[in-house]
Amino acid sequence: MTASSSEKPRVRLGYGGGNLTGESARDARSIVRRLLGYLKPFGRRLAVVAVLVVISTLLRLIGPALLSVAIDKYIRSGDAAGLAGTALLMFAAYLGGGLAGIFQGVMMVSIGQRFVAAIRAQLFDHIQALSMAYHDHHKAGDLMSRVTNDTDAINQALSNGLIEFTGNVLMLGGIMVSMFLLNWQLAIGTLIILPLMLYITGLVTRYSRKAFRDVQRNLGALNAVMEENIAGIRVVKAFAREADTAAQFVAANAVYRQAGVRADIITAALGPMFTTMSTLTIAATALLGGWLAIQGAVRVGVIAAFVVYIMTFFRPMRAIAMLYNQLQSALAGAERIFAVLDAAPSVQDRPGAEPLPQVAGAVKFDRVGFEYEPGKPVLVDVSLKARPGQTIALVGPTGAGKTTIINLLSRFYDVSAGAIYIDGRDIREVQQTTIRRQLGIVLQDTFLFSTTVMENIRYGRLDAGDDEVIAAARLANADRFIRHLPKGYQTEVSEQGNNFSQGQRQLLAIARAVLADPRILILDEATSSVDTRTEIQIQQALLRLMAGRTAFVIAHRLSTIRNADQVLVINDHRIIERGTHEELLARRGFYHHLYMSQFRRVEMLAPTD
Repeated sequence: MTASSSEKPRVRLGYGGGNLTGESARDARSIVRRLLGYLKPFGRRLAVVAVLVVISTLLRLIGPALLSVAIDKYIRSGDAAGLAGTALLMFAAYLGGGLAGIFQGVMMVSIGQRFVAAIRAQLFDHIQALSMAYHDHHKAGDLMSRVTNDTDAINQALSNGLIEFTGNVLMLGGIMVSMFLLNWQLAIGTLIILPLMLYITGLVTRYSRKAFRDVQRNLGALNAVMEENIAGIRVVKAFAREADTAAQFVAANAVYRQAGVRADIITAALGPMFTTMSTLTIAATALLGGWLAIQGAVRVGVIAAFVVYIMTFFRPMRAIAMLYNQLQSALAGAERIFAVLDAAPSVQDRPGAEPLPQVAGAVKFDRVGFEYEPGKPVLVDVSLKARPGQTIALVGPTGAGKTTIINLLSRFYDVSAGAIYIDGRDIREVQQTTIRRQLGIVLQDTFLFSTTVMENIRYGRLDAGDDEVIAAARLANADRFIRHLPKGYQTEVSEQGNNFSQGQRQLLAIARAVLADPRILILDEATSSVDTRTEIQIQQALLRLMAGRTAFVIAHRLSTIRNADQVLVINDHRIIERGTHEELLARRGFYHHLYMSQFRRVEMLAPTD
């Protein structure tokens, strides 16, 4: 469902973030558990990484202890050989710790990329599987943001943050144990500031998750605005709305900037905070250590080791706080991703649904009712029958329900009441993909992919050879104009096919449908918005395409309606008249009025189009 034309830009921006409101839809533990589920295939590699983390941590902890030994045992006694040996051990310890850190980083990058690629692939597949009802209410730009930006946030946290976070936690624990082993009195005096640090860290991180969730949500909104207005650049320029579009972007960008500022302030405050606490703690340790040394309770080397440990201690504390924010950003991204993955398609194959075999093309609507929103019916008690090979024209005013009928036949939505049958089989009892493979759809607004003309036609049947593609183009009256293109069938189509006219795009769509060789055709105002000469070419192509096939035509001009086996007149969500073109005109009812007021005017104006 589209927003009304009177809707203000800032209201539309509110849909950019999907269903998130800024509060967590599920707790962090459940999100972490789900993320860990994706890591199961990498269990062995993660075990190796864990071993490397432990080795790296232990080797870095040994360094200060060796420094204490060097000062108190070898420097004071003047033992150069012992000092050299201790220095060599320190060098080996730090080198080994560094190499272990490098190897663990390389392995985690590989694991992170594979992990995120798996999530990204699953997310994209699920988005493709979601029903049209979901896509009606979610902007493409926001979904793209979840596939790209949110998965990247998880990748950054996993590849660079998770193991570093774990290693820093181990380092903190190891430092505290080492300090107590060296001198418990000095350790207690040094760590007396720890509760204050933990309190400040907890206070800061309490707000970090919401801040980073807001960043991810507002980034999705910003992407949605960009995607929508760049895709609609022709309309923007046609109505000279560049300034309004820029204002819309500025509004979304301002919201994103404000969220980013809040998150960055949290990150920026951590550095100076921990630097100040580190300096104060080192000074306090030096004073306490000096007093204990005078009392003979501690040696100078131990004090030196404590200073190194404290410098090392605040580094992982600061890193943990910074990484915590990164992990919060990843959790916010994961939350948005799982919100999509948890969305169930409204149209699903029933258990045991079988493929729909090759059909003859008989279609039956039996007392069908449908509503997009509860209590707002779009179709009421619609019944129709189409025998194989018949052409059924659907006419009526805008919003009467014509397009909804073909959406239900395509099973983009399921009926709210009644049933639809193809060759006597309820379409809800068969696999929906096998229904659509036997449908050929030519819409008024043809979508072309950013690839060659050849590949755009081949989209109708991916295993078709070049000769089959060209034969389909000939039947669709498209071969002639294609051969006059700069590179013929290998001409690249620009985004949304803007380097082709509306008529050319329609002919390519017809060629695509010809190649698919469907048993049932759906033509949604396929000849509107083109000039009369192009309409003649399209009509010739459509007649070839429709031969021997069941066709449902949403008609705008009369050329197809006159030859239709049935004309169904839809108004107020119901079929109010049915018959041939001549029969309905003779009744002088709603169709006759519609013809006299609209269709005949179009027919009279057509030669001057």
